[in-house]
Amino acid sequence: MPDTDPDLLFGGPTKRFFVSMLTRDIELADAILDLVDNCIDGAMRTLADSSSGAEPFKGFKAHLTVLPDRFEISDNCGGIPADFIDEAFQLGRPNIKKDGDLPTVGMYGIGMKRAIFKMGKSASVYSNSKDGAFTVHYTDSWLDPENSEWDLPIRRMGTDKGDEGVRIEIPTLRDEISSRFANESFINDLKGSIQDHFGYLMQKGFEVSVNGVDLTPNTLTLHNAAHSNDSGIRSYDYHGSHEDVDIRVTVGFFRPLVQEVEIDQETNAPSGSEVAGISVVCNDRVILLNDRTFKTGWGDAGVPRYHPQFRAIAGLIEFNSNNAEKLPISTTKRDLDAGSDVYYVARKAVTEGLKIFTSFTNRFKGNEEEANRYFSKSARAVVKGGISLAEEHGIRVRGTTARKYVPVLPEPSNKAVRRRISFIKPADEVAAVSQYLFDDSGQKPAIVGAECFERLLNEAKK
Repeated sequence: MPDTDPDLLFGGPTKRFFVSMLTRDIELADAILDLVDNCIDGAMRTLADSSSGAEPFKGFKAHLTVLPDRFEISDNCGGIPADFIDEAFQLGRPNIKKDGDLPTVGMYGIGMKRAIFKMGKSASVYSNSKDGAFTVHYTDSWLDPENSEWDLPIRRMGTDKGDEGVRIEIPTLRDEISSRFANESFINDLKGSIQDHFGYLMQKGFEVSVNGVDLTPNTLTLHNAAHSNDSGIRSYDYHGSHEDVDIRVTVGFFRPLVQEVEIDQETNAPSGSEVAGISVVCNDRVILLNDRTFKTGWGDAGVPRYHPQFRAIAGLIEFNSNNAEKLPISTTKRDLDAGSDVYYVARKAVTEGLKIFTSFTNRFKGNEEEANRYFSKSARAVVKGGISLAEEHGIRVRGTTARKYVPVLPEPSNKAVRRRISFIKPADEVAAVSQYLFDDSGQKPAIVGAECFERLLNEAKK
């Protein structure tokens, strides 16, 4: 029987998948953060090999306008070069190596398009680079999920003497997006997310404003006494590498130990705005913030589960690589690939650090005031760029080229084993006991509880 050509089936994507379904995988704020991230990539591309110094991004800016009737983001970060135009507007990046050795986190080439699909009924992208200026329009008909057209018209405009950068305008928002942008709480949360996630790049000079308000970076600082052979409050610090990824893990105290009344308050009404926990940074972008779960070592390998008594402990896991594929990062750039080999190396170090500081907290349980006197002899230092204990004073990790610094923390002067007693009672009952004991119904619950125990202890000793 002669060979015949087989029938062919279309194996490509549909417009509905990208415009409707793909956008469900990302939160609105994360989609906007993707656009800020693209601005930073442009700045990195402009700087190329000259991104050294304390503030290499000084002068680069991104401005966001987030209003109920429109969205706009503009930057002065170099624009889209001519040889990047096709890939910038394709859905997916065919050449992941296009950025060469730049320390970016973008791998999939969907961020800008997904953000536009998420927010707009129409949009335009204007770019001005040293290669020339152009505009691309996303019309309402092109963004219609039922439309099978993929071609985008581009209007080239030659050289523009204005700032070299990109401006994305979304003049007609989806109804649900317009409602979110009218919510002041959403705008405030967005500002906070930018300050958190790009804080370390802003620390290096990059500027971001939202609705005309200049944002300031949020970065982690930890208590560290001057290095000596004596015990003191200092951080655990690890510095190593794995498969072309530079790894640093720093864990310590960002504040003095919590008092009993604070533990009760957090147990009854969690604040939700804690600095405590472990954050993960990939190429200067925070992808996991203040995590207090098994993912970052809590409740594993001898580390206790997170509890409000550990509210003074924080840490940073940093990954840096010019090969974004090596980073333990998800497609949204806001979560971990916790199963990767490179993350396993870092997690092993972070659990060692957490054991040190949870153990210290437990040893000083009930003696917090004594412990906190040591904090007065230390000063807070910015973790990223401000702490280098592993390199300067660390020891070599056996079988590797990594180095780590294990701090010698103070011991309590009273070695007697102490236990915390805690229970919750109705407020009116606490007030009644307070009145009985002190002729004052307004004493703090901790004081009422301590007095009850002391009186019963005296009875027991008789």
